[in-house]
Amino acid sequence: MKKFKIPDKIEPEAKAYIKDVLAMLQANGIIEDVDDAAIKMLAYNYSTFIKASKIVEEEGLTITSDRGNIAEHPAVKIGRDAQTSALKVMAEFGLTAKARTRLPSIKVDDETSPLEEFIKQEKEGK
Repeated sequence: MKKFKIPDKIEPEAKAYIKDVLAMLQANGIIEDVDDAAIKMLAYNYSTFIKASKIVEEEGLTITSDRGNIAEHPAVKIGRDAQTSALKVMAEFGLTAKARTRLPSIKVDDETSPLEEFIKQEKEGK
């Protein structure tokens, strides 16, 4: 697998998380070059979730319009949408507890397959 470049303009917490994710996926042989776009989507969506959460923490869950109406802060929806998108990608890579239970176990068989045995015999016979 090529070296994945973590996007520069994401939150530090998102960078740290993506580093951990990449290490786990690489250690388990789950990630391929073709997964690059999905990992970037995860990085950006998780970072957006963090940014929106910080805004909501600082400014509150609601805003008051110029007419005096109280409404949900736009960052709440942005955070919720980013969280939903990030969780979908996380599930695809087995990054949630529930998703890990659905992943097939990788079984390494030490026995030689019939095909491998046949090829071995052919090489020794020639």
